[in-house]
Amino acid sequence: MRTRTRFFGRWKDSRRNLLAAVLTAAVTTAATLGVQAFAANGETVQGHKFILVDALWTTAHIREKGVLQELDTGLVVTYITPTGRVPANNKDWIGIYEKDQLDTGHRIDWDWVCRSAERCTSHGSAAIPAGDDGMLPGKTYTVAYWADGARESDGSPVATIDYVVPWSGIAPPVHDEL
Repeated sequence: MRTRTRFFGRWKDSRRNLLAAVLTAAVTTAATLGVQAFAANGETVQGHKFILVDALWTTAHIREKGVLQELDTGLVVTYITPTGRVPANNKDWIGIYEKDQLDTGHRIDWDWVCRSAERCTSHGSAAIPAGDDGMLPGKTYTVAYWADGARESDGSPVATIDYVVPWSGIAPPVHDEL
């Protein structure tokens, strides 16, 4: 049976949140200690590679880029870069695209990995606004990490991961548990 807790007026699935936290902590610790990890395709992941660990949907408000800086929902993307790298100093950014179509015409949205070098490390999580950009239930998207200010026309991203929108078109009712 799933346990759910109420947090600031919203229900959160405790198991899913705990699993995401444990996964992020394990991968981050492994990267920091130089322990080898394995990618989804079975290749060994060394400390000199870029990795997108996971992408999770968040309902937390993410400030969008631009003049108005409206609030949006989106993806929280866990990343690992080479040890000692500061993504903000290298103009690293993450984009969300229609599946395997890594060009500006198919980009859903994007944002910097870190907006400033303060508190920006070689591993962490970046919040990418994408909630009001038309992501469809059940559809698969590609999340791509671009390093050193690269553009889609410059070649390939340094890391990608696929993300499937998990919700259906109709939300089920939420019942309080005693």
